[in-house]
Amino acid sequence: MLICREIPDVASDYISREGSKRTRLMVAVHMAQCSNCRNYIRGLKIARRIAAESLRGSVPTALLQNLGL
Repeated sequence: MLICREIPDVASDYISREGSKRTRLMVAVHMAQCSNCRNYIRGLKIARRIAAESLRGSVPTALLQNLGL
């Protein structure tokens, strides 16, 4: 099982659905139990979305898809 201080190391892969299924499952299990890490992941998703929206039109579609946006 993951602990809170390990979440930042795997958060990006979790959000973009990359990395191993096992790691993604461990993140999901941890987040089910930890509101602080849920908020952390939620904040990363929001920041990612804002960054992508600020670049719309000037970023190739393939890159946006690769980022999962």
